[in-house]
Amino acid sequence: MTKKVALFIENGSEELEFIAPLDVMRRGGLHVDLISANEEYQVTSSHGVKITADKKISEIKNILEYDAIVVPGGLPGAEYLKNNNKLIEFFKTMYSNKKLVAAICAAPIVLNEAGITKNKNITCYPGFEKNIDYKNYSSTKAVVLDENVITSQGPAVALLFGLEILKYLLGEEASNNVAKPMLIDVLKNNL
Repeated sequence: MTKKVALFIENGSEELEFIAPLDVMRRGGLHVDLISANEEYQVTSSHGVKITADKKISEIKNILEYDAIVVPGGLPGAEYLKNNNKLIEFFKTMYSNKKLVAAICAAPIVLNEAGITKNKNITCYPGFEKNIDYKNYSSTKAVVLDENVITSQGPAVALLFGLEILKYLLGEEASNNVAKPMLIDVLKNNL
């Protein structure tokens, strides 16, 4: 059975942080629903890109049909997501049922609002750690995995964030099979 991912976006979400992971996850064979966290299918990203979501949050009747829940950063998108009570309940439900929860850039504030980060090793966009309760914060790791929680730093590492989600859900071989033709090694070797 195909694994399913709920990727929530909002007006002001950072487009690279949801498009890059979305692309990686779909290339890897995951079923990813791009879901508007408000009641509009069209969302305008933090840099003015208009995106049409697959679904609206009100169409999600049972979040546990998904294997993972993911949110991008970007402002004011991450703040809107953090203040969305229904989304916070979805995160609490997924986390308590040992499903994968993932956030990049400023979006770990969403995980914090759901009470998920308190005893976790995390990363986020530099400076946002001040708004998060955590066990340990890494300023040097692009992506941090702690049990069923993945956090990542920001736009430049959005592909690595997507690959880590893919690896968690489908294994290292699936992640490598996507990374290789995308020339991730070339990118890493040139940094």
